[in-house]
Amino acid sequence: MTIFKALHPVCPVLDMSVHLHFWGKLGFLPVFGDREPYETADYVGIARDGLELHLQTFTREQLKETQTMALRIEMTDKQALEALHDEWKERIKISAPLSEKPWGTVEFGFYDPANTPFFFYVDRG
Repeated sequence: MTIFKALHPVCPVLDMSVHLHFWGKLGFLPVFGDREPYETADYVGIARDGLELHLQTFTREQLKETQTMALRIEMTDKQALEALHDEWKERIKISAPLSEKPWGTVEFGFYDPANTPFFFYVDRG
């Protein structure tokens, strides 16, 4: 029996408009927020192709006390991973190039404007 439905990470944001622009370049669109326009909201959900992330505004003081973890997003297959990498590499700085890892994945990664690390991967097997 499956009991878990989804995971929606809440990513810290210092400036919602900066983050909406960043994620918009990657094809993510707002799907809800605590107010409109979304650029002025404190909490916004963004989504693309079934992946939903939540963005929440933090003050600099709150951000200092918030632990940010790396987010690893598994892709359906290597072709999808490579296509996404090719789409995004001209739009943002990819800090971890697409490569095979010794732990059995192929992946690439980047940091969002609040320095949250994101990795997109597939199992090499």
